[in-house]
Amino acid sequence: MINQKHLTTFMKLVETGHFTKTADQLFMTQPGVTQHIKKLEQHFDTLLLQRYGKRFELTLAGEKLYQTGLTMRSLEDQLSEQINQDDPNQGNCSLACSGSIASFLYPHFIKQQTLHPQLTISVEAAPNKNIINDLLTNQVDLGIVTVETFHEQLKQTLVGVEELQLVLPASIEVNAECGFKELNQIGFINHPDGLHFIEKVFSANFKEEYKGAESLNIKGYVNQLQQILLPVAEGVGFTVLPKRAVLQFEQQSKLRVFPLQQSVQEALYLTQKRYRQLPIRYQWFENKIKTLLV
Repeated sequence: MINQKHLTTFMKLVETGHFTKTADQLFMTQPGVTQHIKKLEQHFDTLLLQRYGKRFELTLAGEKLYQTGLTMRSLEDQLSEQINQDDPNQGNCSLACSGSIASFLYPHFIKQQTLHPQLTISVEAAPNKNIINDLLTNQVDLGIVTVETFHEQLKQTLVGVEELQLVLPASIEVNAECGFKELNQIGFINHPDGLHFIEKVFSANFKEEYKGAESLNIKGYVNQLQQILLPVAEGVGFTVLPKRAVLQFEQQSKLRVFPLQQSVQEALYLTQKRYRQLPIRYQWFENKIKTLLV
């Protein structure tokens, strides 16, 4: 490997054309300059300079080394510029959240991208567990989850709350006396966050009857947000979803929201790696998320 200090001395010598000037500019002695050139010649096992009197000419090897040095200097300048560049309107931004929040936020993100075409926006709809894993493995940079996670590599900011709704087919009549037994006869349509949601809702409203997930009559499982409410609308079963997701379903007339005695809300946590510095372009997205989800 080339000694960088020796190469710097050689480059300066070629550019000044004078050993004494090179020594003065590099705060060295003239014998020190000569020693650096000899070290380089020993490294390449060839002459780099043809000396005559107090002057010199570059050999072919010396010319090649000087041109290579110029290229290395240019690459170093480019690297320095790129490392220190942090354009707020350029680069990729990756976010993972629930499907309902993704559907809500994405149109706002697209507007930002139309204003700044050099932005690339990646939004992944995923359950809490997947989002946490993707953050820890640097697959995404920002996540919105509904669980408070105590992990030394993560930091979270509470950015809002979301109401959970128990949704039934509109064809099923319910009254104040309807409880866990009656709901369980209908059957539960599960989804990636379904058991987490139903645990919160049923524990708060049917504490005496609900005995945990193993007591549920599960009628199906769907992992696509747009399809979770389809079996509900067709009378196959009920489910629990955030209010935002329920409102996005087109066939509202086929749904009935169960009147819970105890309202249940999910906290929304903006989550990221604690020690991972994000580019400045993420500031707009963080501020937008906090404004929209408050």
